[in-house]
Amino acid sequence: MASLFTASLPKPGLIGEKTQPDSWWIRRWPEMLLAVISGSVYFWDLTINGWGNPYYAAAAQAGAADWVALVFGSADAGNGATVDKPPLHLWVLALSVKALGLSSMSVLAPQALMGVATAWLVQRTAMVWGSRRQAFLAGLFVVLTPVTSMMFRFNNPDALLLLLWALVAFFAVRAVEQCATRFLYLAAFLLGIAFLCKQFQSWIFVPAIALAFMVFGYDRLWTRLRRLSIAALIMVSPATFWITLVESTPPSQRPWIGGSNSNSFLELTFGYNGFGRLTGQPGLGAVNPKDFDGVVGHDASLLRLVTINYAPEVAWFLPVALLGAAIMLSGLLKRQYNRLEAFSAALTVIWFLTTFAVLSFMTGDIHPYYTSMVALPMAVLSAHTFEIFWVNRSSRAHLRGAALLALLCVFLGSGILTWFQDWHPWAGFTVKVAGLAAVTILCLPSAGNRLRLTSPALTIAGLTVVLIPLLFIFESISTPQQGSFPISGPVPTAESWHKRDADQLINAEKENYALARGEPVIPRISALIERAPLDARWAAATTGSENAALYQLSTKRPVMSIGGFSALDAYPKLATFQEYVADGKVRYYIHQPGILTWSASPNTLAVVAWIEGNFGFEEIDGVRLYDLRHQVG
Repeated sequence: MASLFTASLPKPGLIGEKTQPDSWWIRRWPEMLLAVISGSVYFWDLTINGWGNPYYAAAAQAGAADWVALVFGSADAGNGATVDKPPLHLWVLALSVKALGLSSMSVLAPQALMGVATAWLVQRTAMVWGSRRQAFLAGLFVVLTPVTSMMFRFNNPDALLLLLWALVAFFAVRAVEQCATRFLYLAAFLLGIAFLCKQFQSWIFVPAIALAFMVFGYDRLWTRLRRLSIAALIMVSPATFWITLVESTPPSQRPWIGGSNSNSFLELTFGYNGFGRLTGQPGLGAVNPKDFDGVVGHDASLLRLVTINYAPEVAWFLPVALLGAAIMLSGLLKRQYNRLEAFSAALTVIWFLTTFAVLSFMTGDIHPYYTSMVALPMAVLSAHTFEIFWVNRSSRAHLRGAALLALLCVFLGSGILTWFQDWHPWAGFTVKVAGLAAVTILCLPSAGNRLRLTSPALTIAGLTVVLIPLLFIFESISTPQQGSFPISGPVPTAESWHKRDADQLINAEKENYALARGEPVIPRISALIERAPLDARWAAATTGSENAALYQLSTKRPVMSIGGFSALDAYPKLATFQEYVADGKVRYYIHQPGILTWSASPNTLAVVAWIEGNFGFEEIDGVRLYDLRHQVG
């Protein structure tokens, strides 16, 4: 039986193997076109997002100025505390700032380049076992997923994680294609490096590689087990090295580990960034400052990704990807694939289902942009579904299947658009009319025998699936966003995270948006901080990392974040802060109480109370600036 990966166009040869193409242009034009499309999306008016996430932009600035800050990922050049993630993506940003100077472009361009590279890698990987058309569609679906249009234009670590996953998939497939264990070990090492990007989240990909290689790898079973064991040791080596380095460095010689209460990278790994995010248990480090009166909060379920806070980011192609997963599973069960195809299918399906399950059922801290984790396998599966219907467009059963899928996508898209009243109403109408017309043609009794009719109908059906996500991308790249929780597309009219965030900005609800965006910089305060004595380790201190980051980026002087990102860290201890002040290491305190009403640890409140009780202040444009070198009373 013919493989379901079989396409109407000839498949290219092995990676690195010379083939006999008609011409260089025929062989390379899909890759060039994808590069132009992805580059246009990710670089178009890139600096409209300003600093992107100021938290990471300030850390990149610190890393470019100080080697200790670079190595540990400090939030400031005074090396008070690190960001709440490992520093891998900060190394990239800091080197960019070092080379190009501090600017919006220098902190955002690396992610845009990662996006172009990721789409290309997905295309190249899919081309190993599919047609050029299917490979191009796989890369294109990466670009057409709305959440990626934001994440590859933003300086969160997720962009680097997606690039590393694309590299891992590329080398894993190449390992099986060429029976070359060195590529398996390289993939394992890249997964290990990815741990320094987002810790255990980076290893969601591990079950897919391990199970796919165990069942469909090359050589005998025991040989596969031995190679996987070696690969596991290679994978954990970067994490082991980094944890050993941080934990063995005396706390006095490194910054506080942001996101932890005990100044421990192990606690950060297993707590705040580990089981805390999966389980939502405060005892395991969970932080859930997001329960907007039940609008979001604990919404874990099988249907989470089609609810209002997540569906606009990623749900448009979920039905297509789920059908692609079913087709691949059917092919695996019926043994329709050769070894390379079977490995690729198993890898993609398990990767997709694992990520989908984690996103659906994690009960800890989750944000809409986390859905970017499912974008790559979803893109590959969606491209496979499109290819199957196109190659079999003379089959009545396939045409009816395509019609049913198109109806489902039109229904899902129309449902999502009900949350965006008055936003491009013509688009929803166009999708419905075009979709129904295409479905009608595909269901004609004689459709299978008339390719001149079914080919345009399939094309129109496909366009109805991608039209609204494409418009969401246009909205994303033309709308400025800054802060910790970026969301793609327009603002919903229905109650949601995005609407609440927008309303908080409009209504100046500082206590609500300070955590995510930071309070606006006061120019007169910024000018005073710039003139602070150069012998001060920190020119100023404030509460909340976004608040501190904005002043640090404005003044180019180190600004301490009391309490870390959410003001929940036990840093700095009150006694330690008192010593810093006594030694003249902190010049000013910027009192921004918005975040204190939202979230703050007892230690943070104690430090703030001590400042308020012992130092005088000047109120500048509604903000209190305390002079920590002039104690009162």
